[in-house]
Amino acid sequence: MSDKIGPYEVTELLAAGGMAEIFVGKKTGPGGFEKPLVVKRIHKKLLGDREIEAMFVDEARVQALLDHPHIVQIYDFGEDRGSYFIAMEYISGATLRWVIDNANAVRRPVPVQHALRIAGDVLCGLHYAHERNDDDGQPLKLIHRDISPVNVLVARSGQAKVCDFGVAKSEIQRVMTRAGIVKGKFRYMSPEQINADPLDRRADVFAVGCVLWELLVGRRLFDHANEDDVVAAIRGGNYPDASDHRGGLPKTIDRILRRALHPNRDKRFKNAREFHLSIEETLRLLPASSNAVLVGEYVSAELDGTVAEYSSRTQKRPLPEREDFLASGFEMLDPPVPLAPTMIALPPSAGGDDVDSEPELRPPPTTMGRLIGASLMAPAALFSGLGVGVERLIGLATGKKRQPAVRVTRTRQ
Repeated sequence: MSDKIGPYEVTELLAAGGMAEIFVGKKTGPGGFEKPLVVKRIHKKLLGDREIEAMFVDEARVQALLDHPHIVQIYDFGEDRGSYFIAMEYISGATLRWVIDNANAVRRPVPVQHALRIAGDVLCGLHYAHERNDDDGQPLKLIHRDISPVNVLVARSGQAKVCDFGVAKSEIQRVMTRAGIVKGKFRYMSPEQINADPLDRRADVFAVGCVLWELLVGRRLFDHANEDDVVAAIRGGNYPDASDHRGGLPKTIDRILRRALHPNRDKRFKNAREFHLSIEETLRLLPASSNAVLVGEYVSAELDGTVAEYSSRTQKRPLPEREDFLASGFEMLDPPVPLAPTMIALPPSAGGDDVDSEPELRPPPTTMGRLIGASLMAPAALFSGLGVGVERLIGLATGKKRQPAVRVTRTRQ
């Protein structure tokens, strides 16, 4: 596939949703210049729908005001053949949805420190968006309203980035939400969002809490089959601790999640910054550190299948006993998820013994084996005892005392 959308050449369809199509593209220029990017345009079947077009323009206008390393950047907005398009940053990596699904499929939970680091990046980007003012200095009062693992990208560089502000609410929106329609994915919605109450930034705090719980445990917090049960669970506020489903988690993490997920928003973290600082304090207490370099190594190893090399350099973690794993629902954005646990076989070392290699496991000796071993060792023990006895007799005959192998001399100051 090769086509043009505005000045950009598109080469691959990434995904097609209900409102838009997303393509991999590039911008070319003189002297062999080439810049990869992503192009998003309104779906052809919706051309002429004024409300959809206005929502698309709102998304572009809002995201164009956001310039932060943990938010996907917009490069350009334009119109081509009667359809609007957005050109945005290309992220080499995977969605957080893929990271979670892959960890479940291969039965290697996401390392705790990396899960906290990714959540911290998301909160850092969201706090910037929540605090952003327009060009006149007026608060945008921006709320994402659709934070979920699909809308978080984790780059090979190790940075997590928030994307898709298509249903974000802000003061510059021209199109209001249709009556009776709740925006966002309801399994990550706060109780006030489910109840269609007026929202503030604490709705995004709740959603990040849901994402972090899922990232640590490996399944959705609200995974009920019936949608009515999901709504009742969100409103009820009786959420299980993450440590109930993954052993070894510090209780501090449970306390942080309980506060982020409190059904009463007045008892949650008051903003994303406060949530982020609590995560940073917890990271300092963990025995294993995390930063962009280490997260990038982890994600790249999972994407490239070089897990054996990565695992040999890191601490082994217990595997979950659950058999189930999650379906992404947005698989076109990500590589295939393994259908079965992978078996890691480390290659033998070429230069003799390897201090980091696992010891060879052998069956315990039988009773007969022990008897044979004892009979073989008996002559050696007998001759060894005779040698010591002869040496002592010679010492007594000659009147010489046996000298110690090491002489210790003490001195006084």
